Amino acid sequence: MLHTRLATPDDTTLWRALRRDGIVRYPSVFIPSLEEHDATPVAQDAENLARGDRVLAFQDTTPIGLAGLNLYPGRASHRAEIGPFYIIPDAQGSGAAATLMEALVALAPSLGIWQLELAVNEDNPRAIALYLRHGFIQIGRIPNALIGKDGPEHDLLMLRNLPRP
Repeated sequence: MLHTRLATPDDTTLWRALRRDGIVRYPSVFIPSLEEHDATPVAQDAENLARGDRVLAFQDTTPIGLAGLNLYPGRASHRAEIGPFYIIPDAQGSGAAATLMEALVALAPSLGIWQLELAVNEDNPRAIALYLRHGFIQIGRIPNALIGKDGPEHDLLMLRNLPRP
């Protein structure tokens, strides 16, 4: 059975393993490099998981994905950026990404969020299609968003508004 739950500090090792797997397989999808990931203190990841804005996806008891909301402070506290968002290759096409996205959308209002934002590599049509199916619209483009191994990579900016509280 496919399901999600909030990640907690007890999930730090699992979270780091999934994120590392994603960075190794899809370096253009993640902002941190493998070296930056590996240099991140475990305690920092545990602290991040304590905020209640990270979700894990499972197929039965097998971890298959992760996603997070990056909250903005102050006058922008109604907004959150989605990231990271990753499903292991064996679970892609299973509905796991949709389930994970639905979990983030359901979580957002409890955190005071009513505007979700994300940046996606413009050469990732599968992810773009997922976001469009879940009500995101393209609002812009960032040329040279990241420098990848083959040179500059460009991102699309996408947004979804949720009902205001």
